Amino acid sequence: MTKNESNASFLKALGHPVRLMIARALLDGQKCVGEIESSMNIRQANASQHLMILRTNGIVDSNRNGNQKYYYLKEPKVINNIITILEAD
Repeated sequence: MTKNESNASFLKALGHPVRLMIARALLDGQKCVGEIESSMNIRQANASQHLMILRTNGIVDSNRNGNQKYYYLKEPKVINNIITILEAD
């Protein structure tokens, strides 16, 4: 995969409103699927699907604490910069 293809895939993953909301929520720190589900009023299966896409594209990663799987941004500064650019006037 070329760098352009990789960048396009990364941006495409963030191009969905729910995935962008998840990334924005993870700027505040790691969260488990249940926290993401309840804060965004989406079903657990839906949250898990979006997280899988974000993980496949290298945007999030996870760690386990007991039964809970916590997701976090791999490069929060990059995501913050992208969101800042998107929200610029």
